[in-house]
Amino acid sequence: MHGISTTKLGIGVIGCGNISMTYLRNAALFGGIELRACADISADMTALRAKEYGIRALGVDALLADPEIDLVLNLTIPAAHFDISFAALSAGKHVFT
Repeated sequence: MHGISTTKLGIGVIGCGNISMTYLRNAALFGGIELRACADISADMTALRAKEYGIRALGVDALLADPEIDLVLNLTIPAAHFDISFAALSAGKHVFT
């Protein structure tokens, strides 16, 4: 019989626009995950969301390189969506888009 893991999946959000608030606000409803960081092309938006939700503000490259991030929640605009998803997968991260 296997034990139940108590390790939470570390989530990094890329894309801190309006839709991010819905995801960030509802993340607390899921016990197996932990929001850990966010990134956006706008440093101001990154800082705002990080402060609002008590997570780290990082650049995209730093978020993708962070070993505490297991899954990237890609909330970027359509024009950036493929590149961010590809970069996250290339960095060994799971991706939810």
